[in-house]
Amino acid sequence: MLVYVNDTPVTIFSGAVAMDAVRRYCTDTHTPLPTGELYDAWGNVIAADSPMSEQRRIYTALLS
Repeated sequence: MLVYVNDTPVTIFSGAVAMDAVRRYCTDTHTPLPTGELYDAWGNVIAADSPMSEQRRIYTALLS
């Protein structure tokens, strides 16, 4: 399934959670795992085990 982490497309498996998407993003972009909170597209804090769905957008830090 295709989701977006920090506006970067990431392909993850069905049933994945937010942290799975972040791990794939970090692997694909060669960046370290973030230590801060995760956010949804509206700026709300989400849990690392939040279920992912097709086209969902999450962020590792609030964008200014």
